[in-house]
Amino acid sequence: MSLIARPSALVTALAFLIAACGSATGDDAKPAPAEAPAAPAVLGHVKGAADAPLTVIEYASPTCSHCKHFHDDVMPTVDEKFIATGKVKFIYREYPLNDIDVAAYAIANCAGEDKFFDVLDDLFEHQQDIFDASKSGTIKQILLDIAARHGITDEKAFDACTTNRAIRQRIADTIMTGDIFGVHATPTFVVNGQVKPADQDARSGEAFEAYLNGELAKLPQ
Repeated sequence: MSLIARPSALVTALAFLIAACGSATGDDAKPAPAEAPAAPAVLGHVKGAADAPLTVIEYASPTCSHCKHFHDDVMPTVDEKFIATGKVKFIYREYPLNDIDVAAYAIANCAGEDKFFDVLDDLFEHQQDIFDASKSGTIKQILLDIAARHGITDEKAFDACTTNRAIRQRIADTIMTGDIFGVHATPTFVVNGQVKPADQDARSGEAFEAYLNGELAKLPQ
């Protein structure tokens, strides 16, 4: 599986303006700062039991086609056979590749922790629309539409969300955890502390199931 590398400039910046992604509409007044939702207990967004024997961290991007493949074709197996059964704690960590990703992740965070994965589903479902809008200069409208479906219903709230300093800092901190593990492309996995590139094991639900079962078998009984 080919990986998508993240531009290194994004690590040090994260000072994006949503206008850089496309033309803004409405007045030019600077939005009032939005209050960031409460930060999760750990960096990232968690599914599964806290005491699950296996912890799987995924570093991913909503504009990464291979991340979409994993989300659509592999993650349902992980949800059903490992998370729901208490075998895996899954932590999704933001690893943006571009300013559109940063804006998308800001929306997911502003929607609230209980809605994060719903927004993520929406982003992957409309990935091609996002690509098309990026080319046509209408990316802000697409992101506004996605945000509106998850409770961010007006442009001022959207602008305040996507420029929220606390949320951008949280995303930057999450990127730094990836740097600790040597992550340089998406998707990348960390399984019980060991880096797992997105290789053949991540191509299908069956292959990833076999891989995770192998990792579980290595644990002390």
